[in-house]
Amino acid sequence: MAIKSRFLISTTLILLLTGFFSWLSMRVLAEDIIVSWVERYAEKQVQYDKVRTLLPLIQEVKLSKEFAELESLKEWAKHPFNDALKQHALYDTEAFRHRFSDKSYFIALKGNEHYYYSDGKEASNLDPYRYTLHESNPDDSWFYQIMAKKLNLHLNVNPDVELGVIKLWSDVLIRDGDDVLGVVGTGLDLSGFLRQMVEKQDIYSAIVFTNNEGSIQLYQREELIDYSSLTKQSEDKSLVFQLLDDEQSRMQLKQTLEMAKEAPNHVKTSPVYKDGVRQLASVVYIPEIDWFQVNFIDINGFLPLTEFSGLLVVFFISLVCALIVFYLLLTLIVTRPLSELDLSIGSLDKKQYRAPKLGHFAGLEIKKLVSHYQKMSTSLLEYQLELENKVAERTEALSRLAKLDPLTELYNRRGFEVHMTEYMQRWQKSHHSFGLINVDVNRFKLVNDLYGHAAGDLVLQEIATYLTNVVGDKGEVARWGGDEFLILVKQNSDQDLVTISEQLQGDRESLVIKIKEQNITIQFSVGNALVEDNDTLESLLHRADNAMYAVKFNNR
Repeated sequence: MAIKSRFLISTTLILLLTGFFSWLSMRVLAEDIIVSWVERYAEKQVQYDKVRTLLPLIQEVKLSKEFAELESLKEWAKHPFNDALKQHALYDTEAFRHRFSDKSYFIALKGNEHYYYSDGKEASNLDPYRYTLHESNPDDSWFYQIMAKKLNLHLNVNPDVELGVIKLWSDVLIRDGDDVLGVVGTGLDLSGFLRQMVEKQDIYSAIVFTNNEGSIQLYQREELIDYSSLTKQSEDKSLVFQLLDDEQSRMQLKQTLEMAKEAPNHVKTSPVYKDGVRQLASVVYIPEIDWFQVNFIDINGFLPLTEFSGLLVVFFISLVCALIVFYLLLTLIVTRPLSELDLSIGSLDKKQYRAPKLGHFAGLEIKKLVSHYQKMSTSLLEYQLELENKVAERTEALSRLAKLDPLTELYNRRGFEVHMTEYMQRWQKSHHSFGLINVDVNRFKLVNDLYGHAAGDLVLQEIATYLTNVVGDKGEVARWGGDEFLILVKQNSDQDLVTISEQLQGDRESLVIKIKEQNITIQFSVGNALVEDNDTLESLLHRADNAMYAVKFNNR
């Protein structure tokens, strides 16, 4: 074989080997850079999420611990049947209650097994006793397990079905030395936080909060939250390890949790497989609440390594060309388009799309990458906007359901209180007179007793329609509770309040309802009150209520 041929073959082999190993080294280096970049991103993101989301939780836990150290509370817990100590303790706890964000607390005493709850919203809070705990009752098992295990702090996530919110309960032991006297704590509404997790979730990461055994306490997918973890059997718990694809990933995550527990507030990472892709699990242990925060970050989502394959051709060309040509070509073909792509990716953080500006020398591979990126980013922005719109619609629908009575479709108690509070704030500025009418249905219990609750519901619906027609555009009607209705009269004229009250009180034949072939005449006891200077919502409601009861008792 001629020397020229040998030289060409040898040179080709050398170039191929050099190109191959150089490309392989570049791929490994790029992967290491991406992993290092993701780890730094994860550490900053975890610390940011801790401050953004967990600071209110940590504050509530600190307050619960301080609450458990009240001396008057400890003395009462030692002697739970002493009324003097009880009154002293309740005075101190009520003073402390306003420091909790939810303005509520609970006390469960070991000595008398009584459960107390106060939120300042009901007159019964003068004596906040609610019920007696029983060890045989599964619903009370949390109390006995916390004391049995002597858990100084236990966080328990539970949905409140009646209020339509999710609450985090912080349970703290009352101690006198080594003796456990009871459990106290408060609840924190986490519904808004979970909505924030969905709306502001990074497209390449997912945040999970777990307890020591890995039970999911907070997660953007509410159906995976492990409510009441303490009282569940192991096989019934929803664990963070169940989110992973294989056993090796689960073992690595367990080891990472153990390392994070030994170094609180420091981020530990491990590679895992989740949802069919390679991800980086970043874990930090938060000792203030005895929880772990786990972030799953899609490494390939930041910069897919498969796209580096297209650089192989560019690299071979650069080996043949001079260093200067290589530099220029690399700048024109790779560096500048990637910079444009990076600027475009950065604009996505602001929910905007900036089209990458590619020059004529941009490589075909880069153009394909940008083309795929443009389709992906457009789809992601559209999906994000659609998701935000759906969340907004769902939030509005839930807000409406929370304010309306499902039977009569009038304002319920909560919705009317909110509406009246806003209306009184406007009144304090405009001083446009208005009044409140309290309407109580006479002998409504007799309707339920004689004809059944279904007939009672029909009567309430007919009453709601009747009151709405009587009031018209002069005010708004609400079902205050049971057979009691409230009417906000906006006083378009000075006689509106009196006219409506007299019509409801004096009209004996206008509302006749036929039930089971019998005509029932509905009559009301009506009391009203006109707003006065320095009035509050409570004082106005109180005067209208007193006026109604005065009429009701006089009619008897």
